Amino acid sequence: MNKELQTAADRLQKDIDEVPAKFLRFPEGELNRKPAPNKWSKKEILGHLIDSAANNHHRFIRSQFEKEPFTIVPYEQDNWVRIQKYNEVDSKYLVELWRLYNQHINWIISNFPEEKLSVKCRSIDDRETAENIFLLIKDYVEHMDHHLEQIFNN
Repeated sequence: MNKELQTAADRLQKDIDEVPAKFLRFPEGELNRKPAPNKWSKKEILGHLIDSAANNHHRFIRSQFEKEPFTIVPYEQDNWVRIQKYNEVDSKYLVELWRLYNQHINWIISNFPEEKLSVKCRSIDDRETAENIFLLIKDYVEHMDHHLEQIFNN
């Protein structure tokens, strides 16, 4: 496996191994608390990461068989979080869904064909850009770390 891809997979696995217990140490009230009316709670941030996994899951698979350049279809993240009402979901269920989905994403990343990493990407939204699939995978893990930092250090 490509060394940089292995680094990304290792970072993701570290999160998968550490986040569930760490997340569940927070009292339920703190997990549900929104820092401001237009800001996400810790549970909503974790829910957003589940949504990110769902959206990137199909990107990582489709990019291996669709014609190049692969089109990155954006999603309305605020609507996804609002509609799914993550603050009302049981915290243990939520963190287990996050863990399992990311374990599967890591399986996909770990078995990604080397020759497909360079597949060119284009996006119809300037907020979601990556030159190629490798950079999209790398961005997925960096995005994860950014939001985990928000959960655990804010």
